[in-house]
Amino acid sequence: MRPITIEDKYSFVWVMDPAISPDGSQIVYTQTIVDAETKEYRSKLYTVATDGISNPRPFTGGTRRDTTPRWSPDGTHVAFVSDRSGENQIWMLPLAGGEATQLTRMRHGASNPRWSPDGSMIAFVAGMKSDDCMDKMLTPMSKAEKEARDKHKKEHAMIVDSVRYRFDAMGYFEGINSHIWVLNIADGSIIRVTEGDYQHADFAWSPCGSKIVLAANRNEDADLITWNSDIWTVSASGSDMQKLTATNGPCSNPVWSPDGSKIAYLGHLRECYGATISRIWLVNAGGGEPTCLTAGFDYGFGESGSTDMTHTAGSSLPLVWMPCGTKLLSVSNYHGRTQHYTIALDGKVELLVGGDCNTYGISLSADGKTIAISWNNHDIANEISVIRLPEREEKLLTDTNPWLRDVNLARTEEFWCKGDEGWDLQGWLMKPLDWQEGVKYPLILNIHGGPHNIYGFGFSHQFHTQAAAGYYVMYLNPRGGQGYGQKFQAGVNRAYGEGDYRDLMAAVDYIIANHPGVDESRLGVTGASYGGFMTNWIVSHTDRFKTAVTVASISNWISFFGVSDIGYHFCENQHGADPFSDFDYLVRISPLTHVKNITTPLLIVHSEQDYRCPIEQAEQLFVALKKLGRETRLLRFNNSSHTMARTGPPALRVDQHTHIMEWFAKYLG
Repeated sequence: MRPITIEDKYSFVWVMDPAISPDGSQIVYTQTIVDAETKEYRSKLYTVATDGISNPRPFTGGTRRDTTPRWSPDGTHVAFVSDRSGENQIWMLPLAGGEATQLTRMRHGASNPRWSPDGSMIAFVAGMKSDDCMDKMLTPMSKAEKEARDKHKKEHAMIVDSVRYRFDAMGYFEGINSHIWVLNIADGSIIRVTEGDYQHADFAWSPCGSKIVLAANRNEDADLITWNSDIWTVSASGSDMQKLTATNGPCSNPVWSPDGSKIAYLGHLRECYGATISRIWLVNAGGGEPTCLTAGFDYGFGESGSTDMTHTAGSSLPLVWMPCGTKLLSVSNYHGRTQHYTIALDGKVELLVGGDCNTYGISLSADGKTIAISWNNHDIANEISVIRLPEREEKLLTDTNPWLRDVNLARTEEFWCKGDEGWDLQGWLMKPLDWQEGVKYPLILNIHGGPHNIYGFGFSHQFHTQAAAGYYVMYLNPRGGQGYGQKFQAGVNRAYGEGDYRDLMAAVDYIIANHPGVDESRLGVTGASYGGFMTNWIVSHTDRFKTAVTVASISNWISFFGVSDIGYHFCENQHGADPFSDFDYLVRISPLTHVKNITTPLLIVHSEQDYRCPIEQAEQLFVALKKLGRETRLLRFNNSSHTMARTGPPALRVDQHTHIMEWFAKYLG
């Protein structure tokens, strides 16, 4: 058996976004590959029977990207998003086969199709400028219009009146707001049901099909107070918009109860600011005071597992009502695992299915007896399974990456240790693939982003290649990550570089003390985003690491406040500070302030179109280190955003991975 390689990135197949048919007999899902010639992603829809007898088969063809499949209520058609016409639009294909029909021709594209309960309509999301008339909205841009638009951009300034004018991986807003639209299948007519200069994208149908519930921030200061959203209802004809909540925090994933009397959603009241766990709430469909169902459950709902293998085309983990109407289905991170829970209306939370894996897609059949999931674990990259209820029996339906059976993967060992102040820390260690007793090997510490993301039981190509190259691979969840309770998750509030830093160092000490094969003189550290900040912080506060790689990092919180797409509210949510209220504090926790202490050779990796942690963060650090005569190098990647390691162009992901491994080889051996 051979070791895994960096170039194996091109061989992976990703499966995601499973949608189970109403009768529970079939699943349609997205399968993504890398085109061998163009090195670009290609996505098709596949179907597989839930009985596990037959093999998956292609449902769509072509060389473009088909995603987001959604079944019609009668199970005869599938609506999906495709760029086969040149940009993302909504298409429909009969289950029996034939040619796909294009349903939308929206000027700025369309996404997120959802069928009405009777199957006569499809609601979807499409962007619209305030000066776009309806006729213009229903007509794609012509070639001449696109050329005129591009010419205008070259010759005129972009006028910016809002502080929220760009977003990572999306680019500049240019006055486009997302709205919910409803398509009548019979005659093809389309109406817009939301209005105003606000963003609307998170919605669900009422059981009777006459209304739509949505979560949106429609406050006058929505751009500045980005976290304050509410639950609204609107008629499917686009009238009678009503606000159901008046919260001081975020709301998301609204879903109507089967009898139409209640709406459940995820949210919190910012008790711990940006570190508050997300709970399940209930509000009457006619309005009233919301009730928190999970106030006594110390874990948040949603999925925040961090790997480089699950988010190529995106996926969602919805909140779902069970058909009985007395329970909901959702997922929560618990000690690095994705657990599936039912939540009763009296607040009782019951574990339905758990295990050492990472779930990143879920769908429930209409009768509530079958759950479809997409998942991975330390040894399995991506698969689709079904879970039968009430037996809770799981059946694997796909064999997505059979070539991995011919690859020798390092074994991953879970460990627990004590962090700073005696906090319990969970982590994982992979021994070098060629490990031999009595031989000393270098170690690489990996630090996740967020800071509220977590490492867990998911598959990581990056970690496996590190182990294959002869390194101990260490990764863990210091305070701040989800899945360990509210106190743990809020442990980094106004405390970056304090307890979290000491947690990481305590865990490194634990591994060295318990694994004689670790060469303490050859330690490396790397991380991205918050993990990049922490890498910068570590090398500016200790010289115990022989080398480091910082990716998409933060070096200066003062400039981050003004240049990041989220900086102006992230600093308040995480640090309780901004440059006007506590300038000195933001300076003190900026690694750039301590740059004179950095003697560790540092590779700085950044993307040109990173709007989350803009590249000036890397430039400041690089120039300072060069001016000080320290060993450093800057890698700049074009055509990529903050999440390049997960969603960037395949060739750039391989190139980045290669440079990082060469840097570690140079300094760690």
